[in-house]
Amino acid sequence: MKSGFDLREFSRAFFVALIGLTVGYMLFAMMSVEEANKEKQAEKIKGIIDKALIQCYALEGSYPNDLRYLEKDGVVFQDDKFVYDYSPLFYNTLPPVTVISID
Repeated sequence: MKSGFDLREFSRAFFVALIGLTVGYMLFAMMSVEEANKEKQAEKIKGIIDKALIQCYALEGSYPNDLRYLEKDGVVFQDDKFVYDYSPLFYNTLPPVTVISID
């Protein structure tokens, strides 16, 4: 029977633990980057919608009652990826738009 400290076994266990931690950290980092990209994409979509609303107001003199009205101007809504909240208050005030990622 062996007694004492075995450097080879310790090295292997340390190496396996190090690889496991590295892989775990990389997966966590990839998920964080993906979440940040979704938030940036939602902000970009909100900016596009705001510009389309301003253009609609400039051309027609009022903001639309329904956000889907902007589809005629080429705005494409990705209902499978985002939820859109649009609450027009007054015809001459830019309505607040919220874009939230579903995933």
